[in-house]
Amino acid sequence: MTDAPLTIGMPTSTFLPALGGVEIGLHNIASRLTARGHNPIILAPARNVHALRNQRRQLPYKLGSFPPKTMTLIHHWPDLGTRFISAWLAWFDRHHGIDAWHGTVGFPTGVGLIRHANGKRPHLVRCAGDDIQMAPEIGYGMRLDPRIDKLVRGWLPQADILVAITESVAEEYTKLGVEPERIRRIPNGVDLNRFAMSVDRAEVRRQHGIPEDTFLFLAVGRNHPKKGYKDLLQAIRNLVDRSETNFAVAIAGAATDELMSEAQNLEVSEYLHLLGPLGQTSLAEGLKLPGDNLVSLYRSADAFVFPSHIETFGIALVEAMAAGLPVITTDGPGCRDIIEGGIWGEMVPVGDTAAFATAMQQMTNEPDHRRRCVTQSRERATAFSWDHIVDQYVDVYRDMMAKTR
Repeated sequence: MTDAPLTIGMPTSTFLPALGGVEIGLHNIASRLTARGHNPIILAPARNVHALRNQRRQLPYKLGSFPPKTMTLIHHWPDLGTRFISAWLAWFDRHHGIDAWHGTVGFPTGVGLIRHANGKRPHLVRCAGDDIQMAPEIGYGMRLDPRIDKLVRGWLPQADILVAITESVAEEYTKLGVEPERIRRIPNGVDLNRFAMSVDRAEVRRQHGIPEDTFLFLAVGRNHPKKGYKDLLQAIRNLVDRSETNFAVAIAGAATDELMSEAQNLEVSEYLHLLGPLGQTSLAEGLKLPGDNLVSLYRSADAFVFPSHIETFGIALVEAMAAGLPVITTDGPGCRDIIEGGIWGEMVPVGDTAAFATAMQQMTNEPDHRRRCVTQSRERATAFSWDHIVDQYVDVYRDMMAKTR
C-alpha cells in the first residue's frame, strides 16, 4: 500500500514559461514524481498555460489551468480571490480524486488551498519568496499590503505542513505562530549530472565576447533591487582600483542591460558583460531546465558572485556549486542558509562593497584558496540532489495521508 501511486494536486500562481527558481523547481519536482509512477497535476494561471500551448505535449506530467482572470480578481480583491481559488480547487478535487495537495507560493494559492483542504484533504504549502519574506527598505514582499498580510497570518498557520526551503523561511513561519511540528525543511534542488556536463570553455566565452584568458566572475539572476547588483558594480570599481589581475564580470538575467548606465558612471563598463536572460530556448529542447546555454556559462566561469540582500533560497548559488564554482555571497537571508554562515563559501555583510571586492581579489590572487573553495562547493552541492529531495516530498505526502486516515 505504501508504494501505491499518488495523485498530487499542485496549484501555483506562477509557472513556465517564466524561468525562475519557483517555476524550474516545480517542473523538476513534478517530472520526478512522474518518473516514480505518481500522477502530479500542476494547476497554473491561464496565461501561463496558454503561453505553453506549443510545449504542453512535451510535459511529462498533466497541466491544468485556473479559470481566466483568476489572478486579476486576486489582485483587486485578495480575500474574494482566495475564496474563489478555494471553491475551484474543491470542484477540481471532486473530479480528479486528489490524494494530497502540494501548494506552491503562500499567497494566493497557499491561502486558497488551505481554505479548501483544511480538515478535508492532506496538504502542504511551500512558500517561495516575497509571499513570506519582507524587506520594506527595498519595497520587497507581498505582505507589505496589509490585506495580504492578514490573510497569510490567518491561514498559513492552519496548513497541515509548511515546507521551509531554508532556515530563514522556517523562521518566518515561526514568527507567524506556526507550530514546529508543522514545519518541514526541504530545500530546492539541482540536477548534478547536468551541471557536470563538458563544455568548450573557449567557444562559450567567444559567443559572449569574453576573452578566454580572463578570470571570469559570473552572476545569475534578474535585475531587481534585492539582488544587490549596484553593490556589485561598486565592488568592481573597488577591485579595479586595487588589483592588477585581468578579470571580467558577466551577469545573466532579465533587465540586466539597465545596469550599463551605472557601470559607465563608475567607469567599469569595460569589465562588465551584461548577457540578458538565458535559458528560454530550452523549452523547445526537451524542457531541460535550466537551459544548456546557461549551464555552459556556469561551466565556463572561474567563480560565482551573488551580492543579494535577501533570497528565499538562492538557487543560483546551488547551481554554481554544482558546476564546481567557488562562491562569494552575502549574509542576507537565503544566502547565508545555503553556505551555512560561511562554511561552504565566502560570506560578507550585505552592502559591504569593500569586503566583497576583497573576497573577489583573494579569489583571483590565491589559487590554493580558490581550489579549496571549489572542493567545498562540489561537496555542498551533493546535499541538493533533486532525486533525494523528491523522496522527501513523497514521504511527507504519505505521512499526511496516514494522519488524515
